[in-house]
Amino acid sequence: MSLIDVDAFVQALNEDPEFAIAARYWDATLKLSMGESKYMVFITGGRVVGIDPAPGLMEDWDYDFHITAPLEEWEKMLQPVPPPFYQALLPAVLLHGFDFGGDFETFCAYYRAFSRFFEVMRDNTLAMGEG
Repeated sequence: MSLIDVDAFVQALNEDPEFAIAARYWDATLKLSMGESKYMVFITGGRVVGIDPAPGLMEDWDYDFHITAPLEEWEKMLQPVPPPFYQALLPAVLLHGFDFGGDFETFCAYYRAFSRFFEVMRDNTLAMGEG
C-alpha cells in the first residue's frame, strides 16, 4: 500500500518556497522504504526531478541517503498531528523504528530541507486504507 500521492508530492515540493530555499544547491538520491513500498527520490539543484517506485530493484541502485521504517511507523509520522517524537526524522530515528544512513555532514547541512520534505509529504499522504 502506498502512503503518498507521488505526483502531488513532487509538485508540492517543487512549488514550496521553504523547501526551495532549504534545498538550494542540493543534489541527492534518497532511498525511501515504507514497509513494502520503496521509492528512489532524485533531487537536482534543490528540485525533485523524479520519484521512481522500484520495489525489488533498489539494492543495486546508488543512493546518498536511505530512510527505512515499517509501514506502521510511517503511518504515525505522516499523521496530520504526529505523536511525540514522530514530528521529524531525527527523533524518529533516535526513538522509533526508523533507520537512516548517509553522509552525516551533508544531512546536517540540509536538515531543514529534510524536515520540510517530510512536512510536505505529510500534506500529501493518502487516506489510510487507500492505495
